[in-house]
Amino acid sequence: MNSIHSGSPTDPCPHHVFNKADATIAPKLRKIINLSFNTATFPDSWKHAEIQPLLKKPKADPNDLKNFRPISLLPFPAKVIEKIVNAQLAHFLENNSILDPSQSGFRRNHSTETALLAATDDIRQKMDNGETSALILLDLSAAFDTVCHRTLLTRLHEAGIQDKALNWISSFLSDRTQRVRLSPFRSKATNLICGVPQGSSLSPTLFNVYMAPLAQLARHHNLSIISYANDTQLVLSLTKDPLTAKTNLHEGLKSIAEWMSNSRLKLNSDKTEVLILGRTPSAWNDSWWPTALGPPPTPASHARNLGFVLDSALTMSKQINAVSSSCFNTLRMLRRIFKWIPTGTRKTVTQALVSSRLD
Repeated sequence: MNSIHSGSPTDPCPHHVFNKADATIAPKLRKIINLSFNTATFPDSWKHAEIQPLLKKPKADPNDLKNFRPISLLPFPAKVIEKIVNAQLAHFLENNSILDPSQSGFRRNHSTETALLAATDDIRQKMDNGETSALILLDLSAAFDTVCHRTLLTRLHEAGIQDKALNWISSFLSDRTQRVRLSPFRSKATNLICGVPQGSSLSPTLFNVYMAPLAQLARHHNLSIISYANDTQLVLSLTKDPLTAKTNLHEGLKSIAEWMSNSRLKLNSDKTEVLILGRTPSAWNDSWWPTALGPPPTPASHARNLGFVLDSALTMSKQINAVSSSCFNTLRMLRRIFKWIPTGTRKTVTQALVSSRLD
């Protein structure tokens, strides 16, 4: 329990009280958790979430709801049992090779770095062969919120999750409620009929299972795919065999859009980005984009991918400039308070906020 540092306003007592009274509370909580597993039932009192809106950027317009990120506060005891189930589920998925190697999101020994390295390595190999590539960054709108419970349970069953384990996850997903809290105001509670709970450690793993069929679908159309949870990247050569590549991209994107629609996921074509990398950027034109998906995106000179700025020549100059500028601004702000801070603390703060970003 000591590894969990937050809870919900609906908790019977603050989470730090749970931690301090570990020896007293742990046996009782363990009994509840074992009962939950034995009956394949997730406690109803742990299914409510308090949503706290948070502006994505300090200077964003607070009158536009799109500028807010919902922070979901879940009951502290629920986080304990979710962490246990997530560890067991992740272990099962890895041992049985259920998740595709192209998926880097929320997996052991994987990160945004492995996803970025996979994409850039694929592109560099094509560049070394004199090919021009297209990197397509697909945008999904509120993907975690639109997951169909029935479809998710079907995919879990196909992955080998059965009987009590499947029934427990079904109970975990069903009859959930949430309300928005903007102190001192609170909205009425709303029933959730789809989606995986935001803020739950189990949700990303469930979402990975939900997205698992996508990789095979992309490769069926000879498209390289790299994913980090709901962030999906496609890579293909535009110049090796242009006619075949265009057909593969058309059919592949249409199949992906259809699969996402059937999975209740919304592919946002307006926010999908295309980056052309190689010696002949003119190899791409609007005809590469299937008309069924709406207006074709205009190729960008650079794009932000998993927090990393990629440019069309892979020079990394945009990323270096962005990180350098951010670190300089951070140091400038820290300088104002450093005279009141001990030397040891200065080193720790500098390492955490500046040096770690340059490593």
